[in-house]
Amino acid sequence: MIKHTIFLIPILFLIACQDKKIEEKTTQKVQIEKQIDTVYITKNLDSIANSEYYIYERLPEWLIESEVLDNLKIGKNYKVENRLNPLYLEEDFNGDGNLDVALPIYEINTGKKGFAIIHGKTLDVHILGAGKNFENALSDDQDYIDIWRINRNKINEPGVEEETGNGKNGELILNNPSVEIAKSELGGGLIYWNGSAYVYFHQTC
Repeated sequence: MIKHTIFLIPILFLIACQDKKIEEKTTQKVQIEKQIDTVYITKNLDSIANSEYYIYERLPEWLIESEVLDNLKIGKNYKVENRLNPLYLEEDFNGDGNLDVALPIYEINTGKKGFAIIHGKTLDVHILGAGKNFENALSDDQDYIDIWRINRNKINEPGVEEETGNGKNGELILNNPSVEIAKSELGGGLIYWNGSAYVYFHQTC
């Protein structure tokens, strides 16, 4: 009987240790879960994404130093916003050898969306949309645009009205990079510098 008792003691000890480890693991798990449960997002994500600091931190340094933007405002009528990815496009859009920047903006009084292209050398500001029509644009409000990117193709597909292109077969031949804008699953076109202004070339519906 004593031998059996002696044999049972280590087993009971192991069981007790095992129970203790399980209890510790359970306790740790509960603590971890509690830590996760106490992480809350207290601010509206949209307000963070459109905060001046968040946008300023992502803009090109040369643009910030130029003081063209005052609290993300361009003059009194327009303001930069963070509605597209990426926030801005940087290229030499007018072919003068200097980087320019394209920014998504809105007209403060009406809320209409559009773009501003700022030339890096002269700091000239060109407003496209945002309550202001520009050549061949479909609207003065570009709110429907949810895709934009830099287009570096020299030869581009013909437009919806093929005769609008400057190539033999209606294609658009460009010397400089342009801005491609589009609505998901619908299409769009190109914003390009024609030598004196930015115009739109509609390619797909």
